[in-house]
Amino acid sequence: MKKLLFMLLLCLPLTGMAKDKKDNSDPKYLAGAVTTIDGKVAFTNEIKAPGLSKTEIFNQMLEWAKGRFKPDGKLYSQVSYSNKEDGTIAAMAEEYMVFSSTALSLDRTRIYYQFLINAEDGKCKLLMTRIRYWYDEARDGGEKYTAEEWINDDMALNKKKTKLAPICGKFRRETIDLKDELFQSASVALGQKLLNNASATTAQSVPAQTLQPATPVLNASAELKEVSLEQLPANLNEIAAQGRITLTAANGEEIDIKAENWSGFGKMFNKNVAYLLIDQSRIAATALMEQSDTYKVSFYTSNNTQASVVIECKKAMAQKMTADDLKSLNQNVDASKQYTMYIGEVTKALMR
Repeated sequence: MKKLLFMLLLCLPLTGMAKDKKDNSDPKYLAGAVTTIDGKVAFTNEIKAPGLSKTEIFNQMLEWAKGRFKPDGKLYSQVSYSNKEDGTIAAMAEEYMVFSSTALSLDRTRIYYQFLINAEDGKCKLLMTRIRYWYDEARDGGEKYTAEEWINDDMALNKKKTKLAPICGKFRRETIDLKDELFQSASVALGQKLLNNASATTAQSVPAQTLQPATPVLNASAELKEVSLEQLPANLNEIAAQGRITLTAANGEEIDIKAENWSGFGKMFNKNVAYLLIDQSRIAATALMEQSDTYKVSFYTSNNTQASVVIECKKAMAQKMTADDLKSLNQNVDASKQYTMYIGEVTKALMR
């Protein structure tokens, strides 16, 4: 009873309480943001990677989990279980969530949770659950809460469900932000090898000496013939900028894209892959890529109606990219836009 009273008092909008400068009316944190499974708070996510096997996804996720969940001083996190055969990874986590930090004060809580990963062919399922908190531990042992009692809609939102409550609300907000960070980090890790390769942007990942001259002779009237990636021109971006580049779905639908959408070749799990960077506001290009498991990228030299180079791909994965992610990869992008990096396993390369 004493604990319940304390909780209710904390969540009341008390006069004179220091105001939280963060946006407490962001819909991201309001009604429906905290989901449950069998009455327990649980956040889920699924990463689609149609070109990757269960084993490849499991190995990459296990490497990420071991780096993300490890002891830190007095905080103890670890990967507690992994089974390659069934694709399961489980981690127990303990870390701090910081609400505010100044030279005179530090407002934070310990958060404990379980993070589960299940790898399957072509996808990876994530689950964050069993969430609990230990707040203000330095003061008489602090207070301990579960997510079910502390960040639900009734406790963490105002009566109209339009704003976060002063105290419980900050737990809800930071927990949702942590969940988003974990899901984003895992998603990026699944394609980390190829994202590192993408830092070369338009450059090829094959040795420079094996590439053709920067201005190769392409015969638009010749027959398309299968070639290796090493035989392709090194200046596909220049070709696209001077001519045009198209994206073709398996059903034959074709649209023009821009030269900057092409981000070159790389390696992922020892497979040749090609990168496409698509602005999410380009609805047609985004829809084509989301609905296609296979596609072609065609390069046309200036004033020619037949493609001089065609790259056939099987979609491996799609990774939403923030402006900071793209800047770290030396990509020149509009920071006000949202982008998706599409990675396709190269199944065939053709050239005239």
